Amino acid sequence: MKILLTDSIARNRKYHLEESIHFSAAAELLAKVEAELLFHQVQENVYRLSGKLQAHIISSCDRCGKKAEFDVDQDFVYQLRLEEEPEMASEYNCSDEDYEVLYLAEAFVESNDILSEQLVLALPQHRYCKVACKGLCDRCGVNLNEDSCKCKESNENSPFAILKKLQNN
Repeated sequence: MKILLTDSIARNRKYHLEESIHFSAAAELLAKVEAELLFHQVQENVYRLSGKLQAHIISSCDRCGKKAEFDVDQDFVYQLRLEEEPEMASEYNCSDEDYEVLYLAEAFVESNDILSEQLVLALPQHRYCKVACKGLCDRCGVNLNEDSCKCKESNENSPFAILKKLQNN
């Protein structure tokens, strides 16, 4: 949805949105993303966008590969500037506030773009089907949550096999 900033500020409008977002091959939405967006003018060409999004996604467990469901609940804030983005040196260190600034050539934002970005940022860094997920055996690939591994406990070809002998002494 295209949101014109001047209309939003003039009416001090809060937007309640439900949008379908295609954001990643690693995860998929089980329902539409629900969001609230509120715009506030700070200066002549500077606006503040505060928002909240909620979503329910399904993704593969990082340890065992099984499908797992996650709820996403994310608050966010942007500073919108109606100006050209300044050029910065390649070694410029960004502050946390710099990541919240969007430079706009025109006085509108696309809600789908903002929600897509925030949804990706809100995904858990490590997605597990359960906290105690044992994952897959690194040798035979069996799911250790469902079955016990039949692999030999020691690997004589390993360069660390000598340590096992020292431990038994």
